[in-house]
Amino acid sequence: MKTLLMTACAAAALLLASGAGAAQLVDHYTLDRDGVRMEISAPRGDIIRVRAGKGGLPEDASWAVKTDITRTLFEVSDAGPVAEISNDRLTVKIDKATLAVTVLDKSGRVVLADAPGKALVFENGGFRVRKAMPEDEHYFGLGDKTGPLDRRGGAFTNWNSDTFGYGVATDPIYKSIPFVLGVDESGHSFGLFMDNTWRSVFDMGKSERDAFSFGAEGGPVDYYIMTGDGPKDIVEDYAWLTGKAPLTPQWALGFQQSHWGYMTQGEVQGIADRLRADHLPADVVYMDIDYQDRNRPFTVNTKAFPDLAGLVSRLKSQNLHLVLITDLHVAYAPNQGYAPYDSGAAQNLFVRKADGTTFVGPVWPGDAVFPDFSRPKAREWWGQQYKTFVGMGISGFWNDMNEPSVFNTRSKTMPLDNLHRIEEPGFAPRDATHAEMHNVFGMLNTQATYEGVRKLAPDTRPFVLTRATYAGGQRYAATWTGDNTSSWAHLRLSTSQLVNLGLSGFAYAGDDIGGFAGEHPPIC
Repeated sequence: MKTLLMTACAAAALLLASGAGAAQLVDHYTLDRDGVRMEISAPRGDIIRVRAGKGGLPEDASWAVKTDITRTLFEVSDAGPVAEISNDRLTVKIDKATLAVTVLDKSGRVVLADAPGKALVFENGGFRVRKAMPEDEHYFGLGDKTGPLDRRGGAFTNWNSDTFGYGVATDPIYKSIPFVLGVDESGHSFGLFMDNTWRSVFDMGKSERDAFSFGAEGGPVDYYIMTGDGPKDIVEDYAWLTGKAPLTPQWALGFQQSHWGYMTQGEVQGIADRLRADHLPADVVYMDIDYQDRNRPFTVNTKAFPDLAGLVSRLKSQNLHLVLITDLHVAYAPNQGYAPYDSGAAQNLFVRKADGTTFVGPVWPGDAVFPDFSRPKAREWWGQQYKTFVGMGISGFWNDMNEPSVFNTRSKTMPLDNLHRIEEPGFAPRDATHAEMHNVFGMLNTQATYEGVRKLAPDTRPFVLTRATYAGGQRYAATWTGDNTSSWAHLRLSTSQLVNLGLSGFAYAGDDIGGFAGEHPPIC
């Protein structure tokens, strides 16, 4: 989240000249037209923030943007039909009749402009914003969306989805990172980040020849335009807004061996022995859900893995680190002595249905409940669940299925009217539907894991791997491209996916190089 810290109060703007329409030095500019209020501010000299809403501005809060963002001062002149906002880096022009926004650099070159016609549309509870699309401009980012490296000509949906065996044209998949890097053929660049967690769409010229658009089915019109001399400046601006990835443990830069189906401690040890016998430079072995008791997170099947601590110790003697999967679906097991459920239920920390009762949905352990990670108390509770594993010396943790995935449902996730409780600084305390929280759910899961492990082992760099995330998720976890297939097409696709993930803030990202599923996945 963020809390914008005023460097000056707009209500007490400093006059730079006298007379009607004189330029003023302010930290934000607000304009009302036809029931829509728009606000322009500058978190930094080379970044412009645009907010708008019908009947008033949306809540000024974010899950993605860092807490230490400030508002810088700029000069405003609005005597004529076009208001001009400027500082020493850029100028913003706002057509007071249409609310069309144009951003220019100090040489007068247009960095980004609204498209002709209706540029901001509110409809059906959502909105759409249209921007002009020059012929020589190319677009990158949006995380690990499938398709070509250049997003121009495509349309993409942000809705975290469990897409086992996805194809080269499947959309959406696991992540929602609504950030685009635009680059023209002269190398001039801009960045656009739409800070909205609802289901959203970026249409990069698929529907219109000369315009690209973005919008969401709900939530705020709240986006940032980043300017700079080239792509490197834009990526740095985005990292300044949403945070940088923490320094990963050195071992996490090495080869990481993972396979679904290591059923016994002896099998895992045999894999490690073979890696060393063949002199393969491996650094990590992952264990999927098979080590658990009845697929219940934070448990161990002691018949198949009788000495997990001993396995960790033996692997470390071979210079191998162990990473365990810890999915977020807690088994619904009342009166069975399952501590994660009992302690979470006692504190009422699970996601609720629309009627206020606890939501239960089927996943790997059968009926399961889901921590409400929008609550700091729930995140702290989740982090405490790692105490035993951290005490064993386990090196890292893998948060999977956190779109969140729910079995036996058409949507593959929980109902959109499920309720979360937002109790985050910067937000008004309130209930929020899953439609609002879905895309940020996986990121908050990794925040809980990262912060919990860091608290339990303060002298060790945490390593967390996630499948689903949102913008800013790089602050807590590395990621990978999910359940791909063993095909040459997917091996080729992974290159563009990983490059665009890197451009979207994720410095640490990888894929299943050999593929997770067969080339022809089963028809479900």
